[in-house]
This record gives sequence, structure tokens and C-alpha cells, in this order.
Amino acid sequence: MNNLGVTMSFPLKFIAYDTVYLIIISVIVVAGILITEKLVKRLITRFSQRTALKKHLVNILFFISRIVIYSAGLTLILDLWGLPTEWFMGVSALGGAAIGFASTQTIGNFLAGLYIMITRPFEVDDYVKIGGSEGEVREITLNYVKIFTPTYTITEIPNRVVLNSTIQRCMSGDSIDYSFPMSFAGRVYTASWVPLSDLIDKIVEPSIEEFYTEYGRNLSRKPEYSVSDVAFLNRTLMIRMFLPKGKAKILYDTQPELQRMILKRLDDFRMEMEE
Repeated sequence: MNNLGVTMSFPLKFIAYDTVYLIIISVIVVAGILITEKLVKRLITRFSQRTALKKHLVNILFFISRIVIYSAGLTLILDLWGLPTEWFMGVSALGGAAIGFASTQTIGNFLAGLYIMITRPFEVDDYVKIGGSEGEVREITLNYVKIFTPTYTITEIPNRVVLNSTIQRCMSGDSIDYSFPMSFAGRVYTASWVPLSDLIDKIVEPSIEEFYTEYGRNLSRKPEYSVSDVAFLNRTLMIRMFLPKGKAKILYDTQPELQRMILKRLDDFRMEMEE
């Protein structure tokens, strides 16, 4: 009986030691995965800084490297424990299906984010109009496009919404090319009525010159205008402003000032007509 008990204890001890060994090695592998991920992320960051790589491309490199490192580490752990790779593929497919059913929106945003990063309908620092939102693109992630809006706030637009919306890229080369309308209405043959020629020659053009003299150092070039609509009691002009890429805050600060200058000259002109 004693001999039998002693004999049976050896395999149990061997199994216990083997399991502990595998657990220790697995922990070391996991630690190696985390360390490798940080090192690769640091290398990608340095590489992107040297080559001035676009931020959305950096995000793609981060994502791909993470998938490769984690997949390699998990495969190594499965092999260490003697599990077949078919088991890994089966679990991956089952997990993917479960996640897909449980979070359709998240997966949709993720795939839409990949599509946006690959097709590049716009870039970071571009000024865009997406559906009912507009602003300067600050970041493109796998889930959201973050834009800096005219209200000086950051809006996060889900990538699925971006793909389902009309996208207008308000850029001309490396400059923001932003247009906004100004309407001038009034009754004919009264002091409030300003002929189109006077409106352009005595109000709009002098206001643009004054504005450019004061703020031209911050602009890419002088603002322009065009007549977009002339109705019986209404005239609409489109004012175009040009600013360096990534300087949307200057646009938000100066656009109201240009409008103020135009309206002030309009009021002064009407007062002169009344006198």
C-alpha cells in the first residue's frame, strides 16, 4: 500500500510542476507582448515624427502592429500549452460572431474608420462640412472623426455617420477656402435701398481692403466676393476667406469682424443717403 501510494505521487508532482512551469512561461510571454507593444509604438511614433506622417496613417500602423503582436503572442501561448491552431481559429470566429451580434454599431464604426483612413476623403487639419456639422479635422480614429467647430468646441462624429453624409472639403491647396453668404435687402427708392454698384464699390470692396490691411498677416490671401443672387428686393454676395491650413480658430475670430465692417459701412452709407 505504501509503495503504491509513493509510486502514484510522482506523476502528480510531475504534472503539478509542469503546469506551474507553463503558467510561468505564459506570464513571461504576456509580459513580453506588452513590452513589445510599447517598444513598437515608440518606434512608430519616432518614425512618424521624422517622416511627418499623417496622424490617421499613424493610427493604422498602431492598429496593425497591435493585431500582429497579439496574434503572435496568443499563437505562441496556444502552442506552449499544446493546443491546436484550429482551436484558435474556431474561438476567433465564434468570438467575432458574438461581438458582431452584440455590438453592430461599434463594428460598423470600426470598419467605416478603416475605410476613411484608406480612402482619405479628408485629412487632419482640413476644414470640412460633414452633414450638418462643420469645422477643422483634429483627429481621425477608428470610431470617430473629431472636428473643431465654430463654437470653439470639439465634436466627435461617428464614422458611420461620416460615410452616410455629404462631405464638403473646404480647401484650396494648403489653404482653407471658406465661403459664407451675406444678403442685403431693402425697399426700392427708400433710404434702405442701396444700388448693387454702390453696394460693391462703396461698401464691400472698401471693407475687404480695410479688413485685409488689419488682418492680412494671418491670411493666405485677400478675401474675395462674388454676386450669387440678385432678386427684386434682395441681393446676396458670397464672401470667400483664405487662411493657412490648420488655422480654423483665426477664421472663427476674424469672420465676424469682416461681417461687422461690411455692415458698418452699409449703415454709414444709408445714413448719408438719408441726410
